[in-house]
Amino acid sequence: MEIIRWGILLVLVLPVPFFLGFIPVKHMNRLQKTPAMTYVCGWFVSFFLFELTAVPFILLEQSFTVLVAVYTCIIAVVLAVSLWQGRHLWKCYFEDLQGIRDMPGAVKLGWAVFFLIVLFQMAYAVLYEYYDGDDSYYIAVAVLTDKFDTMYLRDAYSGYIYPLDVRHAFSPTPIYQAWIARLSGIAPAVVAHSVLAPVWLMFMYCIYGQIGSRLLWNRKNYKPVFMILIAVWFMYGNISLYTAETFAMTRTWQGKGMMAGMVIPALFLSLIYLAEESVSQGMWMLFICVCMSAVLATSISFMLIPTITGMASVMIGLKKKSVRFAAELFLCCTPCMLLAVCYMIVR
Repeated sequence: MEIIRWGILLVLVLPVPFFLGFIPVKHMNRLQKTPAMTYVCGWFVSFFLFELTAVPFILLEQSFTVLVAVYTCIIAVVLAVSLWQGRHLWKCYFEDLQGIRDMPGAVKLGWAVFFLIVLFQMAYAVLYEYYDGDDSYYIAVAVLTDKFDTMYLRDAYSGYIYPLDVRHAFSPTPIYQAWIARLSGIAPAVVAHSVLAPVWLMFMYCIYGQIGSRLLWNRKNYKPVFMILIAVWFMYGNISLYTAETFAMTRTWQGKGMMAGMVIPALFLSLIYLAEESVSQGMWMLFICVCMSAVLATSISFMLIPTITGMASVMIGLKKKSVRFAAELFLCCTPCMLLAVCYMIVR
């Protein structure tokens, strides 16, 4: 039974996000049709769908079991559609794998060094897991959600019945982890510390890998050097408790860690592609999903995402000399602003 539980858990965090990414990646250009980009898109599609599904159930004080049933059905339907629409992408993936054979020996060595560093970091994240003080809230909320079948209706520090926690209701990262725990049967603390810690670290490096692919698109042989520098930078970035590197290495599973480690880099990734002359439809999909995922991570996104998107829309609009494009770009954060309005109403 334990093997089955762990099997379900690994399926939920590895192939399911990958397959969900087929929908946006299908509508991207050839440079973006990679396994890493697919995995990145899949996670943000999952976060996007969960944010839209969970918030109404939380505000209406519905049971967690109902949310699990509804969201699982949504994921199953989207997964089926994604598998059908992305059936032609496997050719692109096989071409990428075949391209590995043509790499120079130095490039292959560079990639081997990078992967060894990342594997070391993933093992270290599990074997020497760091219990951050914020776990008393994040992990506690996930445990209470799973055990008492309520969402933000019990105090995280005492377990007593409590009025709806509106401050965190719009950023249900712990509820998402409780969903994974409920389907797999693995305790939320184990899901966060022993599974999401290394998996989301790999997820983060996939994002930086795609940034490297864009920045070094005509210097592909330098990409492993870029990735090694990023990995080493994160290893030695623990100069305080509040750096992005510390968040990535010690509390990736928390909303703030997710924001610093994955959402902000993915936002940058989306914007550098949106600044190109020709923008794929799939990149617009990813950008919208990232904006909503930011709200899933932390409520500070109500201010941060419109600010960043507004500044980016002005600069990209000037670059392209298009007011229409700038307006379309800013409209992508409309769902985020609508959630902010709802937050101001119900708080």
